[in-house]
Amino acid sequence: MEVPLSCAREGGTFLFRFGLLYTLVRTFRIPFVGTAAPSRSSHLQEKNYLMKRFALAILAALLLVSGSSYVARAEDKPSEEKAPEAYTGEVVALDSLEEFKEDTTEAKPLLDFANQNFKLLIGQMSESPDTAEKHIAAIKEAMEGVEAGENVQAKGLIMSIDRSLDMFRSRIAAKRLTLDEVKSQVTESPSDTDAITLYITRVSMAFSEETGEDVAKMEAFLKAENEFIDSLQEETEESDALASYKRASSLLKSLGSRIERLKVYQEMVGKEMMPVEAEVWANGEGFTPEELEGKVVLLDFWAIWCGPCVASFPHLVELQEKYGDEGLQIVGITRYYGYTWSEETDSPQRGEEEVAPEVEQEVLNKFTAQHDLKHPTAVVTDPKALYEFYAVSGIPHFVLIGRDGKIKYANAGMGEARAKQLEELIKQELAEPAAG
Repeated sequence: MEVPLSCAREGGTFLFRFGLLYTLVRTFRIPFVGTAAPSRSSHLQEKNYLMKRFALAILAALLLVSGSSYVARAEDKPSEEKAPEAYTGEVVALDSLEEFKEDTTEAKPLLDFANQNFKLLIGQMSESPDTAEKHIAAIKEAMEGVEAGENVQAKGLIMSIDRSLDMFRSRIAAKRLTLDEVKSQVTESPSDTDAITLYITRVSMAFSEETGEDVAKMEAFLKAENEFIDSLQEETEESDALASYKRASSLLKSLGSRIERLKVYQEMVGKEMMPVEAEVWANGEGFTPEELEGKVVLLDFWAIWCGPCVASFPHLVELQEKYGDEGLQIVGITRYYGYTWSEETDSPQRGEEEVAPEVEQEVLNKFTAQHDLKHPTAVVTDPKALYEFYAVSGIPHFVLIGRDGKIKYANAGMGEARAKQLEELIKQELAEPAAG
């Protein structure tokens, strides 16, 4: 099982799986972690589209290191003739960095520098960790002495780049060791905060690698790791070490929450679908429940502010194009969030005042067209019953419905491994004969 990204909220507390992303959220108010259906006054609405793009690039790279590639798509895969930088770890887009140094009032050149280098790092992390390490060192050297002046967003971006690179290094180090090897280090030095931090990184990776979606295995894994953490806390009185163990316990608790969600999703399988009643449809005319009968339907619950939702779009485009003629129909589901369209950035932005439904409908049409989606989205004004029925606690949330109208699969988040799993399930359902 991978670690797919989703926006999730449990028990009123926002869960954050990666410390780096927490920094991004706090710095830029980017909603990588948020409610499935936040209110119009939610403080987690994104306020800068460019910063969101960079945060998404960072996340893609981090997830790749842990075994998934959130934004992988065909044109991003390594070609037969790779650029020399992919082998050497050389820094690219130095001209963009120089442009930013000359004029720090605009963050976009710095953003371009970061994105181009992170795109290379994504491939290097899985194919050549040594090259990735060299590239990380080169980026840090290039960034030495770079200052943002009075540009607050650029200051946050510089901080995020540096912390991201540190996170990459930590992931590379963790990937080169087994969980047992890391645990041995912690056992030998219970007060070593570096070893505990390495354990936190490695245990999250091992949970994904070793348990799949087997609830029994997941529960046994967490039981053993909680006992391990509890025993070590008794071996130290160092405050920094105890704080690190507390972070480890928090991680294990969040993984436990993931198990509980998975149980709910698995209990849904076999239930008759609830029809989607839309007030209006975006990006197409939509469908009546009768028109979807006999089709394999993939419901995608998403929001315009949700970075992980946007990152799943390439997978959805590919699935609809590949299997639409065979009977697959993807149906997006969203609601109004009070967004308008910024002509300056050519992107959605949070409205300062109440936004009329017809205005936001046009925003959704522009947004879905911008991302070349091939399926329509239902806009629901009273989503509570629908979201509760389909157990939507985080987005993107996917529900696969067979030709017989029954739920076959449900889960939140999307990554490369989960996209492949979902495609296999879709092919299985398409092979079933249409009812009656």
